[in-house]
Amino acid sequence: MEKTTYSEIALSTSDNPYNPITDYDSWDAYDRMKGYGTAEYLARVSIATSEFGDGSYAEDLERTIDEAVLLNLISWTHEGISYIKVVGNPIKSNDSAEDSNAD
Repeated sequence: MEKTTYSEIALSTSDNPYNPITDYDSWDAYDRMKGYGTAEYLARVSIATSEFGDGSYAEDLERTIDEAVLLNLISWTHEGISYIKVVGNPIKSNDSAEDSNAD
């Protein structure tokens, strides 16, 4: 069974015109100007989840971003704004070595 993973993944807001993967400085300047603190929020919640996770850093980060998008806490303080997941190039990989060895 194949699972799609991404070379890079980031959290952004629905109104930010910049891509945090390809133009981080402009993205960060816009985010700070609006008072969102998206990078700081992600850093705070990532530390908490990575301490308890048993997966890789990339898997923990993606799980954290997915949860941030689902909870969408930014909408509580910034009406009409939501978190979005930004991904780089997709990379297909096997779920596990056992799946690729099963015949």
